[in-house]
Amino acid sequence: MLFTQGSGKQFVGEGVADFQEGDIALIGSNVPHLHLCNSKLNPVANTVCSAGEALQFLPDIFPVHIENLPDYQEIYRLLRKSQYGVRFYDKGLYDEVKELFQEMDLLKHTNRLITILRILGRLTECRNIKLLSDVAYNGSNRLLEVNEPVNKVYTYLFNHFKEKVLLQEVADYVKQNPSALCRYFKQRTDKSIFQCLAEIRIEHACKLLSYSNLSVSQIAFESGFNSVPYFIKQFQSITEKTPGEYRELIGR
Repeated sequence: MLFTQGSGKQFVGEGVADFQEGDIALIGSNVPHLHLCNSKLNPVANTVCSAGEALQFLPDIFPVHIENLPDYQEIYRLLRKSQYGVRFYDKGLYDEVKELFQEMDLLKHTNRLITILRILGRLTECRNIKLLSDVAYNGSNRLLEVNEPVNKVYTYLFNHFKEKVLLQEVADYVKQNPSALCRYFKQRTDKSIFQCLAEIRIEHACKLLSYSNLSVSQIAFESGFNSVPYFIKQFQSITEKTPGEYRELIGR
C-alpha cells in the first residue's frame, strides 16, 4: 500500500502508527487493519483527506515450498514479516514502487506477476522498516490457527462490521448452511458469530475513542451500530466501562 496524500492513523493488528504521504506498508493475509485520515479524526483541523493506492495478491501466486527455494528466500522472509504489518521509510523506494504501480495498469497476465515480484524484491532491499504489530497473524494466531470456515467468517466480519451483517450473507460467503456454520463456529471459538462481531465493533470504537474527537453517537454509527443506547450497552458489557469512562481513562 502506498500513502499518496494526507496523513492519519494506521491500525494494524494490535499496533497503532501515524502515516503520511510517501509511506509504504505491506500487510499480510487476514491481518486486521484500518486507516483513518486526520481530516476524519479531527474534522475542525481543516486537514487534507488522505488517499492511497493498494495492490492485492494471493499467496498462492508463489511456488509451493517457497521457503526452500534460494531465489525466493528474501521474499519469503518479507512475507513472514508482513503478518505483523511492515512499514517502509525510504523516499526513493516510494518513488520507484509508485512508478511500478503505474506500470501495472498497462500490463497483463505474466507481466503483472513479474512486476509484483519486482516490487517485493525491491522492498526486501529496504533497511529502514518497522513492524506495526507485536502480534503476528499467522499459524500461531487464532485467525489462522482455526480452519478455513472460521477464518472466512473472521475475514467477512472484519470487512463488513460497519454494515448490517446478516447470518445468511455470512453463510453464503463461507458456502455453508447457516445453522451448521453457527454450531461449527461456536465449537471452534467458544463464541457465537455475533459475539465476535460485537467485539470487532467495540475494538474499533475503542480506537476511535482513543484517537479521534468524534462524539459517542458518531463513534457508535462509525462502528456499525444503528442505536446509540445499544452501543453503550454493548460497550459496557465488553469493556466494563461506558464510552465516556473509557475516553476519560485514556486521558482525552
